[in-house]
Amino acid sequence: MLSAMIGGLFIYNHKGEVLISRVCTVTTSDWQKVRSPVTNIAQTSFFHIERSNISLAAVTKLKVNVAMLFEFLYKMSDVMMAYFSKITEVNVKNNLDLIYELLDEILDFGYPQNSGDRSSENLHHSAGHQEPGRTH
Repeated sequence: MLSAMIGGLFIYNHKGEVLISRVCTVTTSDWQKVRSPVTNIAQTSFFHIERSNISLAAVTKLKVNVAMLFEFLYKMSDVMMAYFSKITEVNVKNNLDLIYELLDEILDFGYPQNSGDRSSENLHHSAGHQEPGRTH
């Protein structure tokens, strides 16, 4: 079994609209409304977590360490929350550049790297942009 080779990472809203994506390898997807955190369609596995009305999903065609993959998704959401306090559709859209930089730091060709809150201190952004009216 490989470490967690992720074919793609998607952040989408409660309507299923993709807000941001990073494809590490070529994968196929067939989006559907599901309740399980793990869905298998053909030979592709979709793993997702939800924060408020936003979902983070990882996609792979390989056998992976599922616990490591979910740990990565939760760490990614924790890092995002450290930058803009709450994961909302507005915050994700306002911080696309920052999120892509975070992904560059913690996802290397589909392999999760150190994703602790302090691992991205060298990013030149000191804080993300929040929704109007929201504070840390």
